[in-house]
Amino acid sequence: MNNSIRIIINADDLGFSPRVNSAILRGAERGTVTAASMMVNMPFAEEAFAQVQERVPQLSLALHFTLTSGKPVSPPQEVPLLVDADGLFRLSFPKLWRCLTAEVRPALLAQIETELSAQLRLMNQLSEKYQCRFDHLDSHQHVHVLPGIWALLQQEAMKRCLPLRVPRERWGTLTRCYRRGWSWFPQGLLKQMILNRCLRTVSQEIGYFGILETGRMGTSALRAIFQSILQNSATDSYEINTHPSALSETKNDAVCCSEADKQFHGSLWREKEFQALNCDDIIQWSQQYDITLTGFSDASVDNRRDFANST
Repeated sequence: MNNSIRIIINADDLGFSPRVNSAILRGAERGTVTAASMMVNMPFAEEAFAQVQERVPQLSLALHFTLTSGKPVSPPQEVPLLVDADGLFRLSFPKLWRCLTAEVRPALLAQIETELSAQLRLMNQLSEKYQCRFDHLDSHQHVHVLPGIWALLQQEAMKRCLPLRVPRERWGTLTRCYRRGWSWFPQGLLKQMILNRCLRTVSQEIGYFGILETGRMGTSALRAIFQSILQNSATDSYEINTHPSALSETKNDAVCCSEADKQFHGSLWREKEFQALNCDDIIQWSQQYDITLTGFSDASVDNRRDFANST
């Protein structure tokens, strides 16, 4: 078996709520979550940084650039096209995409750049304050792949020598398709096609899994992904994108988020995903097949890669 294969298990939405923070940190302590993406615009972000420093200082962290849930880090008056009357982000992924193809595009992109700079500054400040490893970039609901936004994130990734998530997911082996096809959401299939089209000319050094199983990333899905990687390895590094949450009786700890996020994180599948990341299977698979579970800093990829011919 090829022991050069590295798998990064990344948990999105750190900072979203105490339940999400708890689930991600427990997975990180266990060694089954090796990276996490931080929503710095959420009220529980600094609390998450403090917990990372105390419990898992080696955890690989990303800025999870957010434009569709919560409040902006920038003053609302500086990004009026992005917010509603309450100062909350008002655009979903589809609406953001439509606006980026309309006449408002130049003004909207300027405000998105303002918000990106604000979130990056806060990410830098909190990472330095709590001595955390800020070593990759991605975005909430993959908004960074949209035309115009991709160029902004690409520029920051190149300047900072950070890996930028390329969520172009391949189908994988027929085994994965047959075993998992029953549980793929139609929305996941549609989003995969949209993201793959947006990223069709972008080079991809770190393989990606997480669109087709989004919402149902249980043990069987993780097993199918591991098998797909082992049976048809196209590169030596892969990211598996997860969204665990430890459910509790407290339903109102996720504040200032979109209705879509409330429903997503309130799903019983978040608990199943949390359980899948806290059983012995992942550790056993990695030992059995000589796979290295790693963060982004240790993935041995050229972080200064050229994004030529990108969107």
